[in-house]
Amino acid sequence: MQPIRLTDHAAVRMQQRGIPAWYLHLLFEHGNTTHDGHGAVLKSVSKSTRRRLRNVLSRNEYAAAERYFGVYAVVSSDQTVVTAAHRTNRRFH
Repeated sequence: MQPIRLTDHAAVRMQQRGIPAWYLHLLFEHGNTTHDGHGAVLKSVSKSTRRRLRNVLSRNEYAAAERYFGVYAVVSSDQTVVTAAHRTNRRFH
């Protein structure tokens, strides 16, 4: 897997919010992608993704990842992470 590019802002925010880099790799590989309407996409974990991850990850890996299932990443069109954060409210579509 190729390394994930981060903006300086994203690197700082991830460090401040306690989001590990390995979780970003998990989001990029297995996460859902939704367009934000401003040219970027959101990578997040849905219920169906959680079920899929149960089959892909070991029990210990899943337990470690479960803590971050509320985290999302904003990714620009050139595949650079702009920011990452913990979801604080539910999005309705």
